[in-house]
Amino acid sequence: MGKTMRVAAAALFLTLVLSAESRAQQWFWGMEYMVSTPMSDTKEFANDFSWRNFGIQGRNLVKDNISVGLYFGWNVFAEKTDTLISFQGLDVSGVQYRYVNAFPIMATAHYYFGRRRGIRPFIGTGAGTYHSKYRLEIGQVAFEANQWHLGIAPEAGVIIPINWNARAMLNVRYNYGVKANGITLTYWTFGVGIGWM
Repeated sequence: MGKTMRVAAAALFLTLVLSAESRAQQWFWGMEYMVSTPMSDTKEFANDFSWRNFGIQGRNLVKDNISVGLYFGWNVFAEKTDTLISFQGLDVSGVQYRYVNAFPIMATAHYYFGRRRGIRPFIGTGAGTYHSKYRLEIGQVAFEANQWHLGIAPEAGVIIPINWNARAMLNVRYNYGVKANGITLTYWTFGVGIGWM
């Protein structure tokens, strides 16, 4: 987790530096709460509709309808099961608690429709990396695996004005982490958030 926090801190520092150098351009800062559902290998490990997800982002409006920025998230899946699983070369059976923690760290680009101060549907994508932590607990024994995935996160949503500076945001995002150590990290998130211009 220490390396993940260092990468996130460095990216946030870079964002703040770029923000200071581009005061003529407008920034949108936001945070979001999400629900998520796993797909593919992620679903096979922890088949859980998750209520524990959070994200923060900064978007720099470089043109009236185009932004670039950074996104950081935390997505958690958990499942209690007794099905047989192969994990780190071992076949494990019995009552198990399985957890996946995924931390996307993405550079983003978005395209906006509509007027600047009105309701703005958008499409976009993130590209970067996911740090994932898999944990399997059975009785008093726990196994863990940590890995990094290169990945992308296509997204669609809408930004709705609340007042002059505040905005509500709704979005759906498909998270795809390229296969690493035989595991592909994939899941959908459905978010609601608030942001400030």
